[in-house]
Amino acid sequence: MTAANASPDTLSSLSERGQQLASNLARIDMELFMQASENLFHPIDNPGGAFPLNVAENSVLADRIQAEFDKILQETRLPLWPLKYTSPTGFSETREIMAQFMRRYFGSPSIQADNLVLSAGASASLEVFSFSIANPGDLVVIPAPAYPMYSNDLGIKSGMLRWDLQTHHDPAGLGSLALVTPADLDRTLKETQAAGKVFKLLLLTSPDNPTGCTYTPQQLEAIADWCIQHQVHLLVNEIYALSQIDTSNPELAKDYNNPQPFQSFARIMADRQSDYLHLIYALSKDFAISGMRLGLIHTLNEALLSSLGNVNIPQLASNLVQWLVLELFKKEDFIASYVAENQQKITESYLVVVRMLRRLGIPYTPSRGSLFVWADLSSYLSAPTAKAEEEFWMQIFLDTQILFTPSEGFQHQKKGLYRIVHTAVPTDHLRIAMDRLEAYLVKIKTRG
Repeated sequence: MTAANASPDTLSSLSERGQQLASNLARIDMELFMQASENLFHPIDNPGGAFPLNVAENSVLADRIQAEFDKILQETRLPLWPLKYTSPTGFSETREIMAQFMRRYFGSPSIQADNLVLSAGASASLEVFSFSIANPGDLVVIPAPAYPMYSNDLGIKSGMLRWDLQTHHDPAGLGSLALVTPADLDRTLKETQAAGKVFKLLLLTSPDNPTGCTYTPQQLEAIADWCIQHQVHLLVNEIYALSQIDTSNPELAKDYNNPQPFQSFARIMADRQSDYLHLIYALSKDFAISGMRLGLIHTLNEALLSSLGNVNIPQLASNLVQWLVLELFKKEDFIASYVAENQQKITESYLVVVRMLRRLGIPYTPSRGSLFVWADLSSYLSAPTAKAEEEFWMQIFLDTQILFTPSEGFQHQKKGLYRIVHTAVPTDHLRIAMDRLEAYLVKIKTRG
């Protein structure tokens, strides 16, 4: 039953929070996503089917991960401990294997098992983190455009309020899209204080969702120092840390004036040793297991670790998942091979979308990582309004069965930007989707 057909008596039986949740969709595109998922494209069985490119899932090597889990289940006997209670911060051996993995790939010696907390995915990690550091009404500041579901992840249970920091002031195009700076934070602190609010948390995503931009170590150092000085918690979400675009690819190199390899915020945490610096990671994107739900919080704040040890109990990752992950990450050669191939495949799928956009002269933000292309389709709108933006998004789906993530909730000032998840379907299917979309957009322009 949805809020649309729930009776008033049914709604009134809930708390005010429950009524609010029952009356509002978590995300505007979820019902269409389910509809598209039940009508998936298949070149033989369903050539007119749908391409759901709106949910951040990594399909490019899912079959390889699946095969490795099959091998584990066939060759390894399930031990007894997954059937029992374990530490509310995660099974000790699983935390240790994740610490080893992160020391190797995130480059920080400070990542240890005892400063990791395992939760049931990135959303759960965000939820328990905000619950531990914020009072109801405190602000989480997020540079816009930003992932819409952060509002729910950080606010539903803790009562944190989202404040979108606008870093893109020139509406002419995507070239002016900037990452947050200390000057932006100075301005935001004054604005939030004038509004009588507490600027409690700054949340950065690197690589970014939806733009694919990454912060340089120098940028992160400056932001970290600002947060330490002003006693504002800084949480960096690196859920796409290993989903890197090959910026040296000959077809892509011209998009990057100053290509730099991704460097994790964990290194700065190790250097600063501050109670105000934190990092979250999850396996859902880089390792194509969004349904298995395993995320982690890395912090050097002892009080926060103690708090998380209590609040994380209902959000703890399943012991069965922890066991499977433990066995998978023992295979260091497999992990190294997978990470390299995954980046290659992600670059290939990214190129499929970029080639189409370039052919049509459609602006986009050059991505350095993540699973997305942030594309500017504003020239196709009937008007520069939120209504026209939503109508065009819906019309694309109805006419082509291609579903993007709508702009609503990203808080971008310019209308007509859409997130395309280029890894959501197999790459050979993505090529067909982009051919279909290109033909549709050409037809619109010709008709117009």
